[in-house]
Amino acid sequence: MKERVMIIGAAMVLLAANWVQAEVCRIVNGSFEKDGWITDITAKEPNGWDVSVPTGKFGGYVKKEWSDPNFNLTLYSMRYATFDVNDMTTVSQQVSLTGVDKITFDLKLATYPSIYLYPWDPAKCTAVVLIDGSVVWESNSVGTDVRDEYFDQFFTVADEYKDGLPHLLSFGMRVNVTENLRTSYITHWDSIECTVICGGGGFLVGDFNRDCYVDVNDLKLLTELWLDEVEPNDKCNLFGGDDLPGGFINFSDFAFFADSWDGDISRLETFTGKWLQVVPNDDPDNLFHDDDVKPNGVINFFDLAVFANTWLESSYIEETP
Repeated sequence: MKERVMIIGAAMVLLAANWVQAEVCRIVNGSFEKDGWITDITAKEPNGWDVSVPTGKFGGYVKKEWSDPNFNLTLYSMRYATFDVNDMTTVSQQVSLTGVDKITFDLKLATYPSIYLYPWDPAKCTAVVLIDGSVVWESNSVGTDVRDEYFDQFFTVADEYKDGLPHLLSFGMRVNVTENLRTSYITHWDSIECTVICGGGGFLVGDFNRDCYVDVNDLKLLTELWLDEVEPNDKCNLFGGDDLPGGFINFSDFAFFADSWDGDISRLETFTGKWLQVVPNDDPDNLFHDDDVKPNGVINFFDLAVFANTWLESSYIEETP
């Protein structure tokens, strides 16, 4: 534990990290208010949305049927149509998900005719949200009838989508059986929004406690696992190149943590290049000798602690005019 604590003195200089603001997610027309009444979204797509409605199986429109303030999107399956497993209808748009914590939305599940003989059977149909064609959220799959209003639904955006690239975000419904359906399944969508992280800046690499700052609290989490073997997906295991089959929290991960370092790192690069190596006792980077067995020494946390005492300092004395 003594060695783990020593790294704190060396790493405090990391806290002046540069914040790179990511593009903030902007869902266009997430409440479907921009176009007014649309009787058929295959004839006129809602502003900002691309429509996929397989002919003869699904339909859709925009009007005031539910929620507020004025309009919502409705997608439905046609009665007595024959479906195959995974038949689907969606509306989609490209968004940046970097800096996004959650996607939130309101949803109502309904059927036609709306009487007790025509429940929403989740084994037969499901409301879905997808990113790049993969389902990331789906409606309740338990029970014989899940018709209801579902406000403030959300899903957490996985880190793999926070890469600065555009991703296809889709909302729709999926049929889960091969069957001729007598019931029309209806999904009402509204208030689709992004919940951005850190005002849109997103989490920095190394913000392990997700408080929008890379600080001593994150460093503490990293040092508590220093040189430990962990699961490859551990949040502190930032570098995976040395993971087989487990992961190790070491200087490769520390380098990612220090990615925004704003000082001259050439000296540090030389020093860390010898990390945990056995070197000649008089090696210039072998700064601590009490644990050295002549003629050899080891570059370890004790040397790092000595090295940190003068990091980014200068012995140069300015001449007095």
